[in-house]
Amino acid sequence: MTEFWHSIAPVIPAGIAPWWYYFCVGSAVLIVGISKAGFGGGVGVLAIPVMALVVGGPHMLGMVLPILIACDIFSNLHHIGHYDWGKLRWLLPGIVIGIAIGTIILWLMSGQRPESFDRTTNGIIGGFCLIVVLMQVIRLLGREIPMFPPHPASATAVGCISGIISTLNNGAGPLVTVYLLQEKLEKRKLVGTLLLYFIIGNTLKLPTYLFLPMADGQTLINASTLHDSVWFIPLIPIGTLMGAWMHHRVPEKPFAAIMYVATGIAALDLLCKAFWLYSMFDSRLWGLLFHSA
Repeated sequence: MTEFWHSIAPVIPAGIAPWWYYFCVGSAVLIVGISKAGFGGGVGVLAIPVMALVVGGPHMLGMVLPILIACDIFSNLHHIGHYDWGKLRWLLPGIVIGIAIGTIILWLMSGQRPESFDRTTNGIIGGFCLIVVLMQVIRLLGREIPMFPPHPASATAVGCISGIISTLNNGAGPLVTVYLLQEKLEKRKLVGTLLLYFIIGNTLKLPTYLFLPMADGQTLINASTLHDSVWFIPLIPIGTLMGAWMHHRVPEKPFAAIMYVATGIAALDLLCKAFWLYSMFDSRLWGLLFHSA
């Protein structure tokens, strides 16, 4: 029975406790579902750094994308027809350009050894998440976030930037959310427009993730990542239903504030890993220094 379980269970990286792996990945998927249900503002940004705590860069990117697409499709069932095509008309060309640029950047990174790729993606994810946390804190304080003025060129620029970020870390949702919030869309139309935007954008990333090989010869989405994605996709409807339930029972701002604090902590952890700052606090290192002294 144990051998059978190991043959079908997700691949847990060496040095990661199973309970911690399942907690982080499971929580990340639930958070995505809650966010896609339109609750908590941009709290979905927490999912990426939390998952990155236990899953390496290339595997994490390939594992997350099918989950996001499945979540977008499921959530969009509640918002069919609630789109603002006028806003999408200018955002979508931008995301196409951004994905193309992001693909070039991934291609330039593809020759890196796995540990170097992990450090690079950790730095990108950690840095972007801290910027998002700052943006959301400004929003929670009731202040306006400096953003491109409403204009077709602005929408295309935001789409381009989000396309680059999304290709590199699957986490550009808050940027587009903040941009569309200044358009004063009705909430259901805002959520529907965002969901359709990311269904299209995430689908456009599939060729890059399916066909661009990394240093080990594997593409970002492969049999192993799909196997692990399938394990957690059943949590998507649970997260979406949780988000719908929380709309009427949980104060949104305190919940969002807690999520952003957690995001900041996770982002700092990733930045520490990216820049090897952990070695400064490694007890074994201090032990060696003390012993040699």
